[in-house]
Amino acid sequence: MRTEFVALSQLNRAIYDEYVASHSGGSAYHFSAWLLCVYEAYKHNAIIALAYEDNRLVGVAPLVLFSRFWGKPSFCALPYCDVGHVLADSDAIKQELIKNICEYGASHFISSFVHRDICSGNDNQDDDALTGKKVAMKMPLQSSASEQMAIYKSKLRSQIRKAEKNGLSIKLTEGNDLLDDFYQVIAQNMRELGSPVHKKSWYEAIVKHYQGRFCMGVVYDGDMAIGAGLILLHPHQCSIPWASTLAKYNRLAPNMMLYGALIGYAADKQIPVFDFGRSTFNEGTYRFKKQWGAVPQVLDWRDCLETSPTQQAEKTGDDQLKQLAVKVWQHLPVTMTTMVGSRVRGLISL
Repeated sequence: MRTEFVALSQLNRAIYDEYVASHSGGSAYHFSAWLLCVYEAYKHNAIIALAYEDNRLVGVAPLVLFSRFWGKPSFCALPYCDVGHVLADSDAIKQELIKNICEYGASHFISSFVHRDICSGNDNQDDDALTGKKVAMKMPLQSSASEQMAIYKSKLRSQIRKAEKNGLSIKLTEGNDLLDDFYQVIAQNMRELGSPVHKKSWYEAIVKHYQGRFCMGVVYDGDMAIGAGLILLHPHQCSIPWASTLAKYNRLAPNMMLYGALIGYAADKQIPVFDFGRSTFNEGTYRFKKQWGAVPQVLDWRDCLETSPTQQAEKTGDDQLKQLAVKVWQHLPVTMTTMVGSRVRGLISL
């Protein structure tokens, strides 16, 4: 097997994206669009590892060169999302490609290689084995929105319809016409959670580069935007990296309307799986996702390079940064948290 390392500017994106789209383990985050967004919004460069056998592409690994003000740069596959693992024709090729990336990283003074994957063969683990673990919550989809609604339990269907009975409405778009309302909700909710928000240009880049592979939804109470979410599409699964509702309106069930509409959209697009994203097993967001029919898959996040004191210091820096954000953000005006938080957000890989 031959491995090549190329910069994003040198990548044949059409061939790379075709491989990602055809791979059953791929996600929307693996597309070159994500790497373009990361660079345009936060200036983190990418290196793509490509594996060949007899000049045939048999494996890919999107690697973001994640740089901070402190410490050495690291490889992250991938930042700002749950997964970004190596895709390959076989597990043997995958493991060899990971080994080659580690050797390349060590020779280029890379401090770590954060590889975000999903464990294989964990579908039958019992609750005790899953307690405290981070899991991806995934649900198989029906072939249409109406068929999807039909399989829900009656209680769930009534909760979805509750929002409409409460006078809420939802708009879906494949363009940028709802971006201002979307960002307003996301920014306010992140402030309430005590977390820095992505800069608006990040979402503008998502809309720009994921044309035909995304849908944005905004829930309204009259003219007031109170819920927002965005899904990214891969032929084998749909991911929802961002979804927020304003807490004071939650009694009106905007989250049920939002998820119901976006799940229905994905079903109508013939996407076979809906990935609700990361949760801690049996905690609040886990239970919300489970009610839709999602099942857990354990996330396998690891540093494929040996841990060093420098890396531990960087992890401590991340924790300190997060603690500071939580304490301060919740008590500041949204305009200030948006301005300051969006500058900090690019330094946090989660």
